[in-house]
Amino acid sequence: MFLRILMTGLLIAGCLTAQDNPFEAPPELQAFARKTTLHHPSVRAKLQALLEGLYRTPEQGGLGITYDNAYTRTVEEAWRDKKGNCLSLTALYVSACRAIDLRVQYAEALNTTRWRRVGSVIRYERHVVSLVQIPPAEDLVADFLPEFRRRMGAYRVVILNEKTMRSLFYANRAVELMENGLPEEAIKYANLSIKVEKRLSIGWNILGVVEKSLNNLVEAENSFRKAMLIDPSDVGALGNLEAILRETGRMDEAGKLREISHEIRKHDPYFNAFLAEEAMGEGDLDEALRRINTAIKIQPHDPDFHLARARIHLLAGKTDAAIKAIQEAQRRAEPAERARYDDKMAAIKSMKEDPKK
Repeated sequence: MFLRILMTGLLIAGCLTAQDNPFEAPPELQAFARKTTLHHPSVRAKLQALLEGLYRTPEQGGLGITYDNAYTRTVEEAWRDKKGNCLSLTALYVSACRAIDLRVQYAEALNTTRWRRVGSVIRYERHVVSLVQIPPAEDLVADFLPEFRRRMGAYRVVILNEKTMRSLFYANRAVELMENGLPEEAIKYANLSIKVEKRLSIGWNILGVVEKSLNNLVEAENSFRKAMLIDPSDVGALGNLEAILRETGRMDEAGKLREISHEIRKHDPYFNAFLAEEAMGEGDLDEALRRINTAIKIQPHDPDFHLARARIHLLAGKTDAAIKAIQEAQRRAEPAERARYDDKMAAIKSMKEDPKK
C-alpha cells in the first residue's frame, strides 16, 4: 500500500473542526515575533533573529523549539509544546514572519524527499520549508534550524500555496488517525483535505487508503481512480489501485497500471534509493548497487546517495570503493555538514588496516 504524505507520526491531539484554521498564529507568537525583531532594520536580519529566537536552545538565548514527529500540530499546538514536525514548524515560522509583515511563502524541498517502508505500507515522505525573497534578487530558504539555505544549487524548492499546505495538513492528520485506529475520524480529515484543495490528488489517495483499511474496496477503488484523474502520475494512487485490481482478479488492468507506475518511478531517484535499501536488507548487493547507481545518475548531488553506495561497498568488502564514495558524499554535502564524514572515513581506513576490527 502506498501513501503520498508529508512527515507523519503516531499520536493525536484534540481534533479540529472544519471551520478551524490550523495555521492561525496565537497572540503570544505574534508578540514574540515583534519583540524579537524590533531592533533589526533589514529583512535578512529580522529573519535571522526570528530563526535564532525560535530554534536555538535556551542556553543559546532561544526558545529551544525542537523537531518532533509525534503528530502534525497546528501552529498554536507547536507554539504551546515548543516542538513539531516539518509542516508544523514551517507553518509556525511563516506565521511569525507574517506577524511582522514579511513576505514569505511555503515551499517544498524537492531533494529531501524519501520513500520508506512502515510495516506493510510504503510511504513517500516530503519536506516543507519556507521561502523569503529579499530584493533585488536573493531567495532564502528557512528550514526548522537557525540557519538559511540559498534557493539555488543543491537545495531545490518549489512554491506551495496556502490551500496546498492546508490540504497537506489535513492529509497528515487523516493518516495519523487511521494509524491510531480511528478510521471514521480519518475519513473526515481526508475529506477536509479534498475540500480545501480539489486540485490535489493526495486527499483522494488517502481517503482510498482509509476505506481499504475498512475493507470498503469499492469506495477505495473509486477514490484511487479520482486521485488518478487529478494526477495521472500519482504513483501512490497507481500502486494502491493496482493492488485492489489484483485482489479482485483483474490482472490485465493491474498489469497495465504496473507498467505505467514503473515507467514513472524509474525516473525518481528517491524511489531507486529506497529499492537499494530494500535490496541491501535482503542481501542482494548487486541489485542494491545497481539501484543506488541509478539514483546517483539521476541526481548526483545528493550526499546521502553516495553514503548509501559506501555502505553497499563496505558490505561487499570493497573498502577502497567505500572510502571513495564517502569522499564524494563529503564533497557534495553542505559545508557545515562535511566534518561528520571524517569519522566515517577514519573508521573505514582503520578497518582496512586491521580487518579484525
